[in-house]
Amino acid sequence: MIKAEISFDLIMEEDMGFVEGTYRLPASDWQVFIFSSCPIERPEVDINAKWSSGITGVHVGFPKAQKLNKAVVLRVLSDALGVTEWQEVKGPDSMKLR
Repeated sequence: MIKAEISFDLIMEEDMGFVEGTYRLPASDWQVFIFSSCPIERPEVDINAKWSSGITGVHVGFPKAQKLNKAVVLRVLSDALGVTEWQEVKGPDSMKLR
């Protein structure tokens, strides 16, 4: 069982075009996640994304035709990172990290 922390930078709605935030796996530093709607058919997940600051994390291209919301973000990140339980906390702002 892997428990991790997650923080959303935006107020989550039922259908978002873009989602950004941070997460922290056990015994790790905060990392960034970004989901952006794209004209694709299925999610494209890069768990080795790296931003210019050197911060790493997850970038997900998400199909425009599908709803993007908090439940979807948690499910996709859980599948990609092997997390079984998320605790929503107030973490660092992802834009400041990257």
